[in-house]
Amino acid sequence: MALENPQSADHIAGEQGSFEPQRMNNFSVEIPLGDADRDLIEMGLKGFSLPSATNEIITVNYQNETRKVAGQVNVEEGNLALHDFVDADVRGAILRWRQLVYQVRTGNIGYAKDYKKTLNVLLKGPDGQKIRIAKLIGTWPTQDPPADLDMESPDKLLMEVPLSVDKIDWSDSIDGL
Repeated sequence: MALENPQSADHIAGEQGSFEPQRMNNFSVEIPLGDADRDLIEMGLKGFSLPSATNEIITVNYQNETRKVAGQVNVEEGNLALHDFVDADVRGAILRWRQLVYQVRTGNIGYAKDYKKTLNVLLKGPDGQKIRIAKLIGTWPTQDPPADLDMESPDKLLMEVPLSVDKIDWSDSIDGL
């Protein structure tokens, strides 16, 4: 696509409808929990740090040169940021999911089939339509929802919950696959 005038920004969000910017606040997260817990988490959502997948680098030596090839894939942790509310148990929704991982009263660890979930992170256009989907496969909370408390702060209580993720799949967002 050659630009008629490379010094002009006419191609960005123009009348012809190309290069509409993705807004950071146009997203939602779908977590397959019970209806009430799913709704609580959606309403308490403040932000989400999407993990990225990286490959280890394998170096192959051959005589006087080296070549690099892709090795094992590692997916970073995601981070779910939630507001806590007095009259809506957002913390409880996360704790109920977390109890599937670890039961504090018995010390038992749950089965992966019960606590691992596939989350869909939906990046939407300004009209609310789904544009891109990130599937976070094998996701589970690695700790109880922490919160920093401060007697001198008037801020809302924020919980940042680290999530372990096995795989991230953007393939539904890529044309031609």
